Amino acid sequence: MTSQSKETQDWLRHPRRGIALARSGSRKHVLAIPMTIEEISPHLRHVALELLLVRCSKERQSLELAEALLTCIGNLIRDFQSHRHDASEEPDSKHPSPKPIYSDSQALERLIIQHSDVVCGMLRLCSQKSSWFSKEGVLNDAEVDPTLLERRIIDTAACLQTLVMNKSTSPVIFQDDEMIRVPVRFWLANVLASKPGEVNTVVHATLFYCGGLRRHDDDSKLFELAIEENGGDAYSVAALFVSELKAATRKDFNDLENLPSHERGLVALINLNVIMAFQSTSIKSLHRTSLNLGIVSILTRAALRISEEMDNKYYLSGYIVVIREILALSDGVRWAVDATRGGLLTVIGSFGVFISQTRSPDDKDMKSLRETIQTLTLYLVHYSVVHAAVRALSALEPELLERMKDLPCFDAWNKFQSTLFERAVFMSQLARKITSSERMLHCEFCLEMYPLREIKKCEKCMRAFYCSKSCQRNDWSCSDHKETCLLFEQQNAGITYLSSLNRFFMGHLACYDLRRHMNSISKLIQESPLDIPIDQLVLCVNYNSPEQPTYMSIAAPPSKGATKFLSRFAQKTTDGARLVEVLYYGGSSQHSNSFYFIIPEDYNGVPKLLDSLRDFSQSVKADFRSKAQYWWSPDDNGGLRFVHLSDDVDEVDVILSFMRREMGNTEDPAFFLSTFRYTWEEIEKASLVCHTRQFWPFDSKGIL
Repeated sequence: MTSQSKETQDWLRHPRRGIALARSGSRKHVLAIPMTIEEISPHLRHVALELLLVRCSKERQSLELAEALLTCIGNLIRDFQSHRHDASEEPDSKHPSPKPIYSDSQALERLIIQHSDVVCGMLRLCSQKSSWFSKEGVLNDAEVDPTLLERRIIDTAACLQTLVMNKSTSPVIFQDDEMIRVPVRFWLANVLASKPGEVNTVVHATLFYCGGLRRHDDDSKLFELAIEENGGDAYSVAALFVSELKAATRKDFNDLENLPSHERGLVALINLNVIMAFQSTSIKSLHRTSLNLGIVSILTRAALRISEEMDNKYYLSGYIVVIREILALSDGVRWAVDATRGGLLTVIGSFGVFISQTRSPDDKDMKSLRETIQTLTLYLVHYSVVHAAVRALSALEPELLERMKDLPCFDAWNKFQSTLFERAVFMSQLARKITSSERMLHCEFCLEMYPLREIKKCEKCMRAFYCSKSCQRNDWSCSDHKETCLLFEQQNAGITYLSSLNRFFMGHLACYDLRRHMNSISKLIQESPLDIPIDQLVLCVNYNSPEQPTYMSIAAPPSKGATKFLSRFAQKTTDGARLVEVLYYGGSSQHSNSFYFIIPEDYNGVPKLLDSLRDFSQSVKADFRSKAQYWWSPDDNGGLRFVHLSDDVDEVDVILSFMRREMGNTEDPAFFLSTFRYTWEEIEKASLVCHTRQFWPFDSKGIL
């Protein structure tokens, strides 16, 4: 039996003897306190802790005593637990299920507060000199004695969590930002010394509790310190957080021995990444780096794991708030695609069902959920978003879709699904009709049409498209792009700009929506005070409102004060070509972006119904399709007149109706889409069947 064991036995067999010997100056009996404090009588624990604190105050540079104090506080985690900030959630520790508490926790708290300078000093000493607070030390300890290293990691996590989660000790110990360096060094050392996903999850939870939960006043401080401690390398810090979240998300929950600990670690990593990249106080370099590292899709997959594996869906609340803000960024379309591919629709469904069972309909979480769905709906004018959403919708569980009918925000969800269905059928048919090599856009200067692969975008403003450098130079020197380019470049910080592919599809969508409402629009134009032929008017389609119908309007042809682009178009087009201005959501609800699109000649009218089927036109009309509204000023008083437009039956109607009838069910039409799943392949198959059957109601194939 070693001398150390003798002191331990003194404490365990005769704790009062151990107290007396420690008080009389026996350093060995003081160092034995951490190993025995859990086993001695609860009413004596505060005496033992006081002895250790007093000895530490006398030997403030003793690393041995500092490490002993750290272990001792960690072993008291159960005694401090009754005064935690959130007593409903047990912190990560080596104690998976706490024993009954009999000690005087308030006496222990008073001791920590009374000796707070000693506690802080000893913890800082550990963070500077203990081996498990540096990458090199952790790597060396892992080779020498991995079991001892793991014990030290757990003890450190327990100590820091004990202090930060207790509502009395936390504001005293962590009032100094320098104390946040302790958990930062602890986290960096272990993460840098490990492969992604291999570090003990209590390390992540500890950093979040110490640096996230208690830093509401300035969330960026934790990451400023992390960058400092990492030698100023912000990119590496962002990469560490993102890679750890990615690795934790990929782990198989069924193979984990300590599932609750992993769940807490995953939730901590989600919150840490959110604080790092998306809080209002986030460091810009970390925000940009995180986005470039794919944080949106990784964060969404992590939220998806929570929705699938964890009982408490409350943890998804922060994700929903964050994703709503991410979708409103200037490149929100890109993140909408990434999030949708990562499982956003499933997360929306799971969280929606959860809060509908536990909250009131006007709860702030339900509001965030509704706004997220509405923003996704606005982005359904982009082919990339529609394509990703169809694939995501086909992967949703039927039971989840069924339960969505009971959500307070079902109206927003139903509009999303109906809009997606309609746009998917349209875009599928357009992609079939106009192959990749045939897709074209006009040059901003010469107005000639060129294949997408040949047309180039202005690298500064990202708005103007040109067929050649020559046209770009001419537009700069002879037209008005010199003035608009700088303005557009500045606006790009808050407004979404388009890829050539999304611009192509959105332009055709606007032309198509005009076409199916053209009979109504023509009648209204005849009543307009503008005595101008319809083929000379500039039409406008506005997709910028999440809750209102699509707005359509007209404008007079270019006048003397019009933009040079419109004047040039009027001069060069004498063959009846027309323009449509397309407005779409970008950046925020306060801003919209727009572009001009030359209406193809094919979009002159919907295909004609066969005479024999005219009476049955309503039977093939999909009543859940998007609505349109026409607005104009009928007089000089400045008032606007809004008129709901009726649409004509077209090819998309036929395919939608066929899929509903043959693939859907017969329940209430209002809930048809809430349980209907489909794939791109099924849309294509339905289209082929519709075109080959005898009941095709048109006298031609149509343009789609």
